[in-house]
Amino acid sequence: MTTATEPSIHTATALETGWGATTPVDDTVQRHGALAMAAAWEAIARACGGRTHRADGWEAIDLGRPTGLFNSATVTHPLRDEELGPSAARIERFYDRGGHGAALLWSPWPTPDLTARGWTLQGHPPLLYRPAGLPIERREPAHLEIVEVSTARELTEWCRTAVEAFPLTEVDRPGSLLEPTVLDDDRFRFLLGHAEGRSVAVGCQAVVRGANVLLLSTVHPEYRGRGVYGALVADRLARHPDLPSVTIVSDDSRPILVTRFGFLPISRWTLWERPRP
Repeated sequence: MTTATEPSIHTATALETGWGATTPVDDTVQRHGALAMAAAWEAIARACGGRTHRADGWEAIDLGRPTGLFNSATVTHPLRDEELGPSAARIERFYDRGGHGAALLWSPWPTPDLTARGWTLQGHPPLLYRPAGLPIERREPAHLEIVEVSTARELTEWCRTAVEAFPLTEVDRPGSLLEPTVLDDDRFRFLLGHAEGRSVAVGCQAVVRGANVLLLSTVHPEYRGRGVYGALVADRLARHPDLPSVTIVSDDSRPILVTRFGFLPISRWTLWERPRP
């Protein structure tokens, strides 16, 4: 005779935390967003010949450029307070080896105060997530032409427009953001928005870790509020309608992504900046 017993919740060798080495990338939206954003930065660095580093709990890239956008470290799983200090020290050593320009530290979670280490809090930008398969509303303004960058000359124009439109005041040369080798990586698309005989907007996207990551979109101030930003969003969504999309944006850009395109606000990240010695 055998006796049936119910399985005990204590028999598992390890409980799933959602952030383990074998946890699926898309286990949760928060995990998918964090890993996809980190992967997009890493892909840019590798395509441009920059430095990369992966550690337990964070990933960092360094193009050594004046703007911190391309010198970014991303926390990739929750770190306890006592872990973040040593991790921050390792990140600092990574960036202090060379290059120039400030470094950025992106954390999907709140962090302890890092000001004593020389970091300055830049804010709490929201991570937005859009499920695959949603309808895409396209309203391209009559005055706008969207062009996909395909040559080194066009990439220089893209960089110049990005510098002027953000503006990125710390960049000394408008064409110094990216290397033409990034165009050889088919995971990326770079878009220029032309209006009235000039370049007025830029957008970029990367397909990594099963997500369509929307990166680096900005519009010249005098063309904001005229449908240009929304047209760049719609173009990038339409390119990969079968993939979920993720992005981190400012609060100014958030409303159109949520109300018009169906992005869901997931969480607010913590963003720190630190100058190099």
